[in-house]
Amino acid sequence: MTITLYAHRLSQPSRAAEITLRELSIAYDFTEIDFAGGETRTPWYAEVNALQTVPALMADNGESERLALGESQAIMMYLCRTATDQATARRWYPGDQDAARASKIDQWLAWYHGNVRRFDMFHHIMNLHQTLPMLKREIQDDLLTPLQAGLGQGLATLEAHFSSQHNDTRTPTLLGEDHPTIADLAIACELYQIKAAGYRFECYPKVSAWLDSMAERKHFQDVSKEVDTLGQEIREQSGAYLALDEAFG
Repeated sequence: MTITLYAHRLSQPSRAAEITLRELSIAYDFTEIDFAGGETRTPWYAEVNALQTVPALMADNGESERLALGESQAIMMYLCRTATDQATARRWYPGDQDAARASKIDQWLAWYHGNVRRFDMFHHIMNLHQTLPMLKREIQDDLLTPLQAGLGQGLATLEAHFSSQHNDTRTPTLLGEDHPTIADLAIACELYQIKAAGYRFECYPKVSAWLDSMAERKHFQDVSKEVDTLGQEIREQSGAYLALDEAFG
């Protein structure tokens, strides 16, 4: 079976899907898609992913079986269901093997869209970084500040959830287990994107510890190198405009 991931490493969901491939030791080909330049809207890509988003996965056995799949969460679930190493895969997502545990992971993935992903601010940060100085304050005040306020509510929910686990000896995870799940991975990729740009989570120490533990995983580090590089550039050149001392206060 040949696996091809169509993605971009500045896309949070793309990174989550790629990290899953690596965590499950699944060999894959990587095709970078210039989603910012409109490549997802080209006819050839529409044949890969009718949803015209990144990431997309193509699984082809060279004969009759050929699966084209969009949406990172569907991709991660598929990979866990079909991985050769099921012992590892089920720790990330058990599927039908443990419906109750899978449903708790599904719950957090569903929550993530309306409470974390909804407040994605990284692309506004990139616009702030690249735009003229006279427009930077406008982007911060009109676009970033409302997103910061919205995300703060989700961070408070995560902090309360992690605190309720009453476990001071182990880094928290969404299910309170030793091993993270694909829900941890999806949300961590989202929050790491703005952490790389300079955002801090001191007001949410449990969230901060959890995010650090996810970011310390080898595959997470390897797939996040482009985000780290761009984040450092943003911190050095545009940090003063991000009003970081006022974020998540």
